[in-house]
Amino acid sequence: GSLGALVCDLEPATIPASGPAILDNLKLCPALTGAQQDALNALLLTGDTAYGDPSSWNLRTLQDLGPLVLALNQTTLSLV
Repeated sequence: GSLGALVCDLEPATIPASGPAILDNLKLCPALTGAQQDALNALLLTGDTAYGDPSSWNLRTLQDLGPLVLALNQTTLSLV
């Protein structure tokens, strides 16, 4: 949580290993690499975040995800 925008430079494998708290910091990133987006989706697909399982998401959840919505892949979006 104390890394702030420094998470924007993390290796993709570090994203799911960092746990769900990293999501708020990832919102600070102006852009994520393709590999970081894949890692983000992998973390979200576990359902083990404050947002829960993507199949339970609604409009409010998508709004809460903020800029991370732009990084969602087809697999994640198809569950919404």
